[in-house]
Amino acid sequence: MRWWQSLAVPLCAIHAALVTYAQEQVPLSGASGFRLELHDGGRWDERPHPDATGNLIFQALASLLQLGPNSKYRNGHSIVRASVPAGTLLYHGRATKDMPTRDWVAFDPEHSHVFAAGANGTLFTFMTTRDLHSIFFDGCSANKFDGVVDTQDVLFWGEVGYDPHDKWFGEMARFQKMCEWGKPYGLDGIVRMQLDFEIMYCDIANGGLELVSAASLVSTEGARGPTPQKDDTEIRYAVPPPAGFPPIRMEPMIPPEGWKGSLPSSWTEAKHTGAWHNEGEVRIRVDPSTMVSFYDPALTSLVEARRSTERVEYRLTGISKQDTARVQADVAAVLTRDPNERSGVDWQGLARVIQDRFSDRLPFVRYLAHKSYSNVTEQAVAVRREVLISLLPYMSRDRVGTPQWYAHMANACATRYTSHLPVSRFTKQEHVLYNATREVLHEICRVYTDVWRDAFDVEEQSVAVAAQRLEKWRGDLNALVQWLDWPVWMGCNPACGVDEYCSWPQGMFWESDPNRQPHCVPLGRNYM
Repeated sequence: MRWWQSLAVPLCAIHAALVTYAQEQVPLSGASGFRLELHDGGRWDERPHPDATGNLIFQALASLLQLGPNSKYRNGHSIVRASVPAGTLLYHGRATKDMPTRDWVAFDPEHSHVFAAGANGTLFTFMTTRDLHSIFFDGCSANKFDGVVDTQDVLFWGEVGYDPHDKWFGEMARFQKMCEWGKPYGLDGIVRMQLDFEIMYCDIANGGLELVSAASLVSTEGARGPTPQKDDTEIRYAVPPPAGFPPIRMEPMIPPEGWKGSLPSSWTEAKHTGAWHNEGEVRIRVDPSTMVSFYDPALTSLVEARRSTERVEYRLTGISKQDTARVQADVAAVLTRDPNERSGVDWQGLARVIQDRFSDRLPFVRYLAHKSYSNVTEQAVAVRREVLISLLPYMSRDRVGTPQWYAHMANACATRYTSHLPVSRFTKQEHVLYNATREVLHEICRVYTDVWRDAFDVEEQSVAVAAQRLEKWRGDLNALVQWLDWPVWMGCNPACGVDEYCSWPQGMFWESDPNRQPHCVPLGRNYM
């Protein structure tokens, strides 16, 4: 029997109670007043509604499993089914030689080595013997406090800011609750991200892992956190927590007998190895056809709060009970349906193709619009040339220069990637991705076509007219780049040298620098 068919009887009752909110249908218009399907029958030059979220959903899709973008937008808004393939090495470090049962495992040994501190520090290495089944929470979902755990708390407890009073920002209670919640679905754990990716693993001894080694290694300074005990209601703590911080017990460096010389910092290398995945963690597989997004316009209770909040601060505060039940039902439906029940569209691949098409051309044409030229007309012509290149595949020879010509061009540009997708086979979540992708393409092509309409005859216009149009283009191109905010544009600029790596701040309590921008960090130097 397959894992998704091995479901406990109580699950049926739960799912039946929630099914009202989980009908497999195309999402309808939200109460905020804008249409999801903005472009069916609409004008090509129609701007997106201020409350539209297609750009946010597309950005989350394109950023899945990328450490950099998920560090920038640390308050995640997506839950998606994930798996880890057989033959993958996983690691667990602890300050004792005891075999872990329910605990955290990491994808890189340096991440686990931080916790294998002290004289008895042990690094356990496992290999997966089958595909592991889990869900992934995007953003910095392993950072344990504030908005980064909103999606977890809404799913598991039905509210934002749930406080179980367990002295570890709810982490121990969250671990226990997650395993209880996930057992009927056959989940091995949940995948999250902090300075690197991790799995909160429910049953290490009996959960598809083979022990490869349990080695007492040369250790540097490290930390000892609490140990989540399987089926325990009493959680054990290392030490009482200082005010405002979790109970971290630091273990000193204890070199083995006969050791000579100094030891580097484990923390520094853990952060360095996490940066390897700035552009993606390949050992985790996600299925975007199951991506439940809190940016779904159907979740109308979240719209108002976003209107007065910066994008990096978006949270789930204020979510209604109805929207909470809708999300819980959607996740239940995702985890109970056959994984093959989907359209087969490669949504991540489609997002990558769209980014590839515009991710260097758009910044370049924006650069040309801002570049200092001695001749304004020459500058306008340079912009014209680049916009023309991008629109040529959609430019008909018929009715040149007429309103119909521009409309046909814009619509062809906006719909070429989506007009023949198998909509009838879409899951509910794929409909959301589909609408978001169309919304993004519509806005890109609207701006490009609008610039082209102004630039078409600019070579025949006066210097004053060319200057006026350039000023308009600058504003439109700036707004488009800011609205899209694609992950392909995120990173250290200029690029880091061979002796550096690109580090993303994540708002952790030990980070003293409030700067959210990525920056180059020297290799081989202690830095956190």
